[in-house]
Amino acid sequence: MPKALFFNVPAHGHINPSLPLVAELTRRGHEIIYFTTENYRQRIEATGASVRVYDGVEGDYFEARGLDGSIPQKAGLALLTTTKTILPALLEAVNQTKPDYILYDCMCPWGYFVAQIMRLPAVSSASLMPLSPRVMLKWRVLRLFLPLLAKGFRAGNEANHLSAELGRQYNVQPLGMMQIMNAPGDLIITYSSPEYVPLADALPGNVKFVGWTMLENNADEPFVYESERPLIYISLGTVINENASFFQMCIKALADTPYEVLITTGGRFTPEQFGALPANITIQSWVPQAQVLRRAALFITHGGLNSIHDGLHCDLPLLVVPQQTEQTFNAMRVVELGAGVQIFGALHERPDA
Repeated sequence: MPKALFFNVPAHGHINPSLPLVAELTRRGHEIIYFTTENYRQRIEATGASVRVYDGVEGDYFEARGLDGSIPQKAGLALLTTTKTILPALLEAVNQTKPDYILYDCMCPWGYFVAQIMRLPAVSSASLMPLSPRVMLKWRVLRLFLPLLAKGFRAGNEANHLSAELGRQYNVQPLGMMQIMNAPGDLIITYSSPEYVPLADALPGNVKFVGWTMLENNADEPFVYESERPLIYISLGTVINENASFFQMCIKALADTPYEVLITTGGRFTPEQFGALPANITIQSWVPQAQVLRRAALFITHGGLNSIHDGLHCDLPLLVVPQQTEQTFNAMRVVELGAGVQIFGALHERPDA
């Protein structure tokens, strides 16, 4: 029976896409030992994998460090700093378990380094959109990302030096500056589709599209929707979701309209903080998104890649309100494909600014 260790970062947007893959691997007889934090244990064990909890990586890893994706280089530096700290223990775990291959999220550099150091086949779980250099060199894309590169230049430079240091220490190929947040592998599994990813035919041959499988959780309470009116679902995801003015704007714009409106705040706000609500609007901290979207008529979303895939999977029109640069890029792609429209909220940077 093949055995693999799966290394991931503690973030919904990176763990959730991997779960259907892990479930399928275990169904086919692979033994998967998944390294994560305690707060993700239940949903990972539900796939049939076993869980190992990191020593030195907290469940609120990104939140505690103020990392929300708005400056990726800062996140990269933090992740590489953690890599240097926890690598010895992870290498010992490999020696003890003797896996046949290593799986890791593309934004998990310690997984990449473990595979390289132990000379094991490496499979990268691409929770971010894979992009060819031809896409990145387009002017409209450069114009979007260049200010971001400038803003995080110092952190990016430090991260690059730290990656090179780890490469020298362990005598392996380090991650280059453009790979630190998107580590390659011998095989790269992406949960998107060649129809959604721009210039997908220009990607390397080791990039394999497996498509999107909407995440279901059997432990979720069933979402009951009995109204005959169309349902509008509004969510800013799990990371940059503290934009209270956006939620207030939605309440004002959609009050007393012929729609039912369901807003999720992700736990940053309690529903009570918004006071008395119009009869057609409900606010909750969390809902089973897969169930809600199957009943919705419109999805108003921040433009996280997983949420976009959820909406497209349910054949929903999307109204995208990006909260940071990567989400703005995702929104641009949605508009290009005629799958929705984009508007700007208070927190994001206009690409034409």
